Amino acid sequence: MWKNDLKIAWRNLLKNRVDTMINLGGLTIGFFAVFLIALYVNFSNSFDKNLAQGEQLYRVNLNSRVSGKEMDKSARTAPAMGMIFKEDLAEVEDFSRVIIMGEVIAGQDDSFVREDQIFITDEAYFEFFDINLIQGSEEGLGQPLQVYLSESISKRIFGDKDPVGQNLDINSTNFDGTVEFQVAGVYQDLPINRHLRPELMISYATLHHFLGSDIDNSYDWLNQYTFLKLAPGANVESLTDQLNASLQTHHGEQLEASGTEWVVDLISVGKIHNTLDYSGEYNQGVDGKKLAYFVWIGFFVLAMVYLNSINIATSKGQNRCKEIGVRKVSGSSSIQLIRLLLTESYLTHFIAIAIACFLVFGFGDWINQVLGLGLPTVSLQLSQYLSWIVFFWILGSFISGIYPALLLTSFYPQKAIKGESNLSFRQAFGSPLLVVQLIFCLVILAGILTTYKQIDFMRSRDLGLELEDRIVIRSPMLFVDGSGNYQEKMKATLGALPEVQFIAAANEIPGNEIYWKTEDFHLEGKEKSGVMYNMLSVGEDYFKLFDLKILAGRQFNPIGQGEEAIINQRALAGLGLNNPEDALGKSLISGRGEARIVGVVEDYYQEAVNSPLDPIVLNYSPGDLNYYILKVKSMNEVRNLLSKIESSFQANFPQSPFEYFFLDEFFDKQYKAELQFQKLFALASLVAIFIAIMGIFGVISQVLLRRLKEVSIRKILGASASSILIMISKDYLYWLGACFLLGIPLAYFLFTEWLQEFPVRIELGWWFYTLPVLAILLIFFSTALVLTIRTVFVNPAKILKSE
Repeated sequence: MWKNDLKIAWRNLLKNRVDTMINLGGLTIGFFAVFLIALYVNFSNSFDKNLAQGEQLYRVNLNSRVSGKEMDKSARTAPAMGMIFKEDLAEVEDFSRVIIMGEVIAGQDDSFVREDQIFITDEAYFEFFDINLIQGSEEGLGQPLQVYLSESISKRIFGDKDPVGQNLDINSTNFDGTVEFQVAGVYQDLPINRHLRPELMISYATLHHFLGSDIDNSYDWLNQYTFLKLAPGANVESLTDQLNASLQTHHGEQLEASGTEWVVDLISVGKIHNTLDYSGEYNQGVDGKKLAYFVWIGFFVLAMVYLNSINIATSKGQNRCKEIGVRKVSGSSSIQLIRLLLTESYLTHFIAIAIACFLVFGFGDWINQVLGLGLPTVSLQLSQYLSWIVFFWILGSFISGIYPALLLTSFYPQKAIKGESNLSFRQAFGSPLLVVQLIFCLVILAGILTTYKQIDFMRSRDLGLELEDRIVIRSPMLFVDGSGNYQEKMKATLGALPEVQFIAAANEIPGNEIYWKTEDFHLEGKEKSGVMYNMLSVGEDYFKLFDLKILAGRQFNPIGQGEEAIINQRALAGLGLNNPEDALGKSLISGRGEARIVGVVEDYYQEAVNSPLDPIVLNYSPGDLNYYILKVKSMNEVRNLLSKIESSFQANFPQSPFEYFFLDEFFDKQYKAELQFQKLFALASLVAIFIAIMGIFGVISQVLLRRLKEVSIRKILGASASSILIMISKDYLYWLGACFLLGIPLAYFLFTEWLQEFPVRIELGWWFYTLPVLAILLIFFSTALVLTIRTVFVNPAKILKSE
């Protein structure tokens, strides 16, 4: 029975090759786009979801306010918070603290690596985040100067040797040089879908070794993540209020004295990757709202795919009415006919899904790279999704096949055999379905246009500093004692090249978040304001190199007496000053000592323009820093220039690899999420256009087929081709009018909401209303008019000879 249905379905597909190719093309391209979107969304939603205690784990976030105004919404908290919360609240079973180390150089003898995924962690972190030790033990977590390595880092440094008990040198600016650690264990590499993926973990007792155990009671050092393990079934909303009450009890007086308000909140560990609401995240995640938009894009594409399939199936109804009538007269029941028609749907969908899977999983790595989706290879294996794809095939084939099957089997056999049917265009819902397809197409076209305009607007916005013609060289990967002595050597060698105009060093470069933050700064004789300041160490000529505008004062004096500081306008306001000149000569006090303000620089974007402008305090450092930036006179002969730079670098630092990149390209990487959004929208737009053309072709063909006799009679009675063309085209205008009337407000609503996520954004101008409309008109009439003109000029005798 099913075997015969399958044979008949296959023959019907081969018999109607044009309709089959149109239907298969629309389904395949649509499924291809939907599968890609589903893979991306599924991977983004998988972060930290497989932790054994994941449902109980939450991170504490800190919101700072001054005079009711929110100053910072940070993922980083003070060391004392975890301890007081556990002591005060029974619902808090345990806590873990993670401290950011920043980039380090770690190794032994001549084998070393540069690594930035390094954190100071405690015993609870191993339990919370399922750290699986494969060598060593957890005893080292309670001892100072102990380090744990991932399996990959261990192999890179020690090869096949047993690293446990071996010494490991770690060079970091946080240590002011090199410190010798002992390897206490090796743990299994963490899955890529973790929001923190440490490659090295230093024991928390090491912090006490350098700063003393009193640091655990500090509220001033806001440079760590605090994770809480809550009791099963704990009410998070109620508990948050209790956390804030506890914080006020222990630190409320100090906050009130400084005019600062602190409010903490909790976020589930499984939601951290999909939240961009907090500053201070070490690894940038994705915006959960954008994921929701991706889901809607997938829904629109899938809806267009099924609507197109239904339209094509119903448009063939007129041609198949005799076949259906003969089968009914021959004894076929409606159930048998429905089963036959559904078999065609299942067969068509099976072929389309098979081709789409071959494209997605067969060329997944290449597609992943072109679209910049960042999917790991392990997520591009078909076997993981086979059950879902089978379910998708069964359900989707039924959804798109059942309505045409019911409609086609509703023919009266007597009329069907005569070539007539009770299938009217209104019953087939052809025009409403086409209008819906066109609306989806318009929304997607408006989306790609809006995302392109917004991203172009952000990338072309004045940053307050110049990035072009700047080459960044990574600091030499060598171990040194003390604060380092590379800066003078780098300036003397690379700075001496005739093509190099300026060279300057910095701990962080534009495009990177400044991870060293503190609220400790205040002017002499004044209290702290609660404002969070970014601290940036730079070398000489930093301001010249980036063409930063000095509003008052001067640049750093390398041979000056005492500590000097330069602040930006946001820091100026945070210190309670209005005019840049008022800050000059004032003493800036912090826990690190005192520095004299010698300059005020105009605000500039350290990060992308969709990030807030933060207060920055810059200090001069003559020692080795993480990056050396070269401003070159011309990039015309960049290969020759890079060859000269590399030769000079290797001559002076032969043991260190030469690592470089172009600063403008590096800065652009911050727009990765927006560019992903744009690329997926572009893919969806191409799919939408193709499917819209297929849908227009199917529906217009159905309409024109029904009016062939009418057109022929009118031509015999003397109607001109132009008058017939106008008569038929009137229906098209109604459909297009409905599309624009419904589609433009929907697109406006969706993308106005999307633009609200950006601090700086475009306004939806005339282009938003006209260009998508013109595109729809072009797509529609380029398809419809070809079919209509062909119908208008058909020979009436061929149509009416059977009457």
